[in-house]
Amino acid sequence: MTADSLSVLIATEGTYPFYRGGVSTWCDRLTHGLPDIDFKIFALTTDPFSPNRYALAPNVSEVVRAPQWGFTQPAEYHAALNFNSFRRHRRSTSSEAIERSFKPIFEQFLSLAFSQHPSTAELGEVLVMLHFYFRTHDYQVTMNSAAAWLVFVHAARATYESRPAATERPTLGEIKQAFRLLYHLLTVLHTRIPEVDLVHSSAAAFCGIPCVLSKLIRGTPYLLTEHGVYLREQYLNLRLQISSFFVRWFMYRLCGAIAALSYQMADQISPVCAYNTRWERRLSASQKRIRVIFNGVDPEKFQPCAPTPRSRPRISTVGLIYPLKGQADLIRAARMVKQETPNLEVRIYGASTDSSYYSLCQRLVTENELERNVVFAGLTKEPWRVYSDADIVVLPSISEGFPYVVVEAMMCGAAIIASDVGGVREALGHTGLLTPSRSPAALAKAISFLLSHPEERKRLGAMAMARARELFTEGRFLRSYHETYWDIFLGVRPSTLFLTPEGSSHAPRS
Repeated sequence: MTADSLSVLIATEGTYPFYRGGVSTWCDRLTHGLPDIDFKIFALTTDPFSPNRYALAPNVSEVVRAPQWGFTQPAEYHAALNFNSFRRHRRSTSSEAIERSFKPIFEQFLSLAFSQHPSTAELGEVLVMLHFYFRTHDYQVTMNSAAAWLVFVHAARATYESRPAATERPTLGEIKQAFRLLYHLLTVLHTRIPEVDLVHSSAAAFCGIPCVLSKLIRGTPYLLTEHGVYLREQYLNLRLQISSFFVRWFMYRLCGAIAALSYQMADQISPVCAYNTRWERRLSASQKRIRVIFNGVDPEKFQPCAPTPRSRPRISTVGLIYPLKGQADLIRAARMVKQETPNLEVRIYGASTDSSYYSLCQRLVTENELERNVVFAGLTKEPWRVYSDADIVVLPSISEGFPYVVVEAMMCGAAIIASDVGGVREALGHTGLLTPSRSPAALAKAISFLLSHPEERKRLGAMAMARARELFTEGRFLRSYHETYWDIFLGVRPSTLFLTPEGSSHAPRS
């Protein structure tokens, strides 16, 4: 670092630069918008082969890819590990070394992972010891050893004694499923962490582990940003993805421990909305370290444009086709609205990241005879035109942080209906309609109202654009992060706790 430069490691998980979405947009704008910062990216990915989806800024000097899935030997994708080092690590990973050096640490880790209230200080120390172990020993050989498996089985079965009374003893298959998940999730401990002046995690998730390790090992200051609340989203997702109660229970405890560790270790926690702070405080994050930084968009890029001539009323939504984005609820609402507006057109923009959910959405279109009403429009390179062409922009999400789609649509003067989740209320204020999430009937009622009241659509759109241009510009967003980086690096405590868009103190709703 020179006197006027700073190096920052941004840790991501399943997002930038290999996958599109709101968090990736945030990373892209942050790195391009702060050219005097030397950024490095530590990216946890779902597989080793995902191509870049974004053109990296010139000041992104390194991308460390840390795949969690799609392999059996993580060392194959460790860029800093040459063949001689790989052979040396394999030779050093004997049964005796695993018993002597790994097993006691792993037992301590599992005791914490299975615990209802683990010590975050102890968890951090154990993760450091595991990280140091995997610097000189082979990950695959260690985790596939009989010693590692037997330790896990013993910990799982011992925990059974404190299970809820209505649950059954976990089967061997369930224990194996939990162990396989842990095998992949802990590969982050095997990956080299670049040395920087400051570390910045984009979630209180497993991507926070390299930031915690950097702070504990090197004393690197740590900034944590939360978009959606990672732990809340795990509670929502795991119920849909994992049928085993035991496996879900184990994952809830593991994810909760990892999230709490980031909350405890971060020098500053900057959620994208005040709504997120209730989860952070629930997991013992200090209020003195919380400072909200809202997302922002470029008003020169996102502004109203002349709508394309058309003869049908149009509803548009933009976002990944994924269970938490709620497109299925919009399709169900479209069936109800169609009864009053037979020529309704609903355009769903976005890529599918969950094939089973996409199939569900397609099936709902067919079952409700909406083939002429609902269009899966794919990705768009001109979202401002999508917002301007729509009579109403809908965000039917089940979970959100501070969504870019809402602020972008506001900048374009769109009439907006959105689920009242996360920080959506903080973004919209009184400039759009809010409906309960997972309520197609309420969504349909709001759509029908705005379709029949064009002057109200116009009024809300004008108010939304004025609010966004005042409060949610990209310039304001970038200045906040630039000041925050330097303040944390220099040891300056944030002077503000909770920030509403208006700048007043705020107690998040429960």
